[in-house]
Amino acid sequence: MSREAPLAMDASSFSGLWSALPSVLWVLLVLFAILLFRSECRQALHHLSWRLRTGAALKLFALELGQSYVSPSIEISADESALESYVDETGERWRQREQYYLPNRNVQLVHRVAPSARPGMLYDIQLYVVPHKGATLSNVSKVEYYFGRHWGNRIFVSVDRSRGFPITTSAFGVFMCTAKLHFTDGEEIFVNRYVDFEMGAIGNKA
Repeated sequence: MSREAPLAMDASSFSGLWSALPSVLWVLLVLFAILLFRSECRQALHHLSWRLRTGAALKLFALELGQSYVSPSIEISADESALESYVDETGERWRQREQYYLPNRNVQLVHRVAPSARPGMLYDIQLYVVPHKGATLSNVSKVEYYFGRHWGNRIFVSVDRSRGFPITTSAFGVFMCTAKLHFTDGEEIFVNRYVDFEMGAIGNKA
């Protein structure tokens, strides 16, 4: 019984494989880089997705998207035909509303935003507390802020009463801030603020 000899690779086949080798190596290199930097790639995609959803300015190679802009002269419709109203005769809603004032002694957590100068960030945010009406900050000793895991689970302590116990941070996405108010008599109260960017684009357009 005769055995057939294996076919020898001709020069054209060898040349084709050799020419395709750089492309294969590039694909393998890209796959290796994605696996090696998968966490960074995930964060970059999340950042890109967020900037697209929030209307932030974006430039990627030849693609450029301008920032969404809210005009300060925007007209707010006065048409209330779609609304119904009725009087809170029992006072239930009034009592419920007052519970947002009384437990924290009329000390409220607020925030302001400005376009960020930090690369990769969308806004710089300052959080601080303000006294409502006849309240005062003289009975507040310090405020502890917590922003979440993206800030390393750290708790930031502010003791500057003269400026409302402020703290400043930067972010590329909305987040929830919780703050613990420490009063001079030893009582501690939690307040919270959803830090949004809804007002960030208002201003004179350049």
